[in-house]
Amino acid sequence: MDKVRHPVSSVIALQSVPSPITISFSDYISDDLRTEDKFGFESLVTVSDMFNARLHLGHKIGTLNNNMKWAVYGERLGVCIFDLDTTRKHLIRALNFVAHVAMRAGLILFITTNRETIFSVEKVAEECGQYSHVRRWQEGTLTNTRQLFGASIRLPDAIIFMNTLTSLSVNHPAIIEAAKMTIPTVGVVDSNSDPAYLTYLIPANDDSPQSVEYLLRLVFFQIDKFLLYSTTVYIFL
Repeated sequence: MDKVRHPVSSVIALQSVPSPITISFSDYISDDLRTEDKFGFESLVTVSDMFNARLHLGHKIGTLNNNMKWAVYGERLGVCIFDLDTTRKHLIRALNFVAHVAMRAGLILFITTNRETIFSVEKVAEECGQYSHVRRWQEGTLTNTRQLFGASIRLPDAIIFMNTLTSLSVNHPAIIEAAKMTIPTVGVVDSNSDPAYLTYLIPANDDSPQSVEYLLRLVFFQIDKFLLYSTTVYIFL
């Protein structure tokens, strides 16, 4: 039988698809997260760009969370300074994961509680066809959907936390709910935050609009780029 693909809206012969975006089904299902930099992010993320975006600036040394000491290079004028080599390594790992989810047409939820970056987060989520939650979190949104919404709904395939603390300086409740529902999470974790229960953490400044904009641009680029592949998955009959 001829080899064909089945996109959402139509059936197109395999031979009619341009070769640069053609992937075989066996290659598609064998893509995994064991490759540290499968999509070549090493050249995309640089220490100089992260420094210019102020990712290295943490909170005052007195607020340092013991679970974040491993990511801190030192302190200057009483402020924690992140080791950007460590940040870069974890950022590339997180981007690799996001790219895999986007390539499989996964549903991604962006979350933030930072009022200065709410608009940016909502805008990026909308532009890449994903979702955002920037208001007060209702308990049970992920774990008790039937009672809250009256029916079972599709849960996110991944959640990206642009900051992990609420206004009360406690971990966002969605982190625990996601862990209970085995939803993988990506989180920007500042020096005063607790990285517990996050799947992929990015040790970096989560307060500065400049740093958040930089991270959002990177994430948007990956989602927008790999959404192309989500419509070119081939089923061989």
